[in-house]
Amino acid sequence: MSTRRLVALWLASFALFFSFFLLLSTLPLFLRRRGVSDGAIGVIMGSFAITSMLLRPWTGWGTDRWGRRPFMLAGATVFVLAPLGYGVSEGMLALVTVRMLHGAGMALYPTAASALLADVAPPARRGEFLGFFGAAGSIAMALGPITGVALMARFGFTGLFEAAAASALVALLLTLTVRETRPVARPVAASGLGLAALALVVLALGEGELGLALSGALYALAGGIAQPALMAWCVDVVAAADRGRAMGTYFTALELGIAIGAMSSGLAVARWGFVATFLAAAGVAMAGAGLALARPRTRAVSAA
Repeated sequence: MSTRRLVALWLASFALFFSFFLLLSTLPLFLRRRGVSDGAIGVIMGSFAITSMLLRPWTGWGTDRWGRRPFMLAGATVFVLAPLGYGVSEGMLALVTVRMLHGAGMALYPTAASALLADVAPPARRGEFLGFFGAAGSIAMALGPITGVALMARFGFTGLFEAAAASALVALLLTLTVRETRPVARPVAASGLGLAALALVVLALGEGELGLALSGALYALAGGIAQPALMAWCVDVVAAADRGRAMGTYFTALELGIAIGAMSSGLAVARWGFVATFLAAAGVAMAGAGLALARPRTRAVSAA
């Protein structure tokens, strides 16, 4: 891993942990302001650890099977959404649900990021690299709580939650610049296409600015997962001497899809409306995911 990517990974990890520690000492105050009892506050805060603990082994297995980057992107996305969820949650069940979702993000991102770092660290310096990564959390723990209190005092809880979401968004954007370190299996491409389908369904059925923003975020995440996976899959199944032609074929298919999609969607909107068109596009994305999973497993061709 280049120095630039190592720095990007460190900063992304710091931003994610900083988002978490901004809320560590202030979230109980928010819950008390909402009239939650001390006992219930303990349940809500502790529920974070339940999903984090239960999902970590599965996350580790998943990163070995499907790659590190999808789980990092998913974890960062959860950290963007969870702080905003606290602000709009009403009642004990909703708050526990958001807190458990937040815990899922903590299971996903650090587990996958640590595995990615271990992949690229020289064996003789693996401890040094992991220690460097761990320092991101330590520094965030030192700065986050006091910063959270200051933000709460100046901007209120709404501003605090927005700051935590913004910090996690920085982590998400930085993670997009970090390359995968495990070979991309077909399920990664399928999951990206499935996420694109979900984004289109949200776009078709969602209402207002929140639905539009959520759809855009999901679609951007889907592109970040599916496109690198499809490109890697494309070059994996050809000899090194044919990779230029493989990429030419890939981008020809991409441009063909854009052209056909633009023309056909315009006609479809005119005849059936936006909702039906977006749902049909979601069906196309799901069909692509199915084709990715159904295609016979192929072995990469070695260069002779």
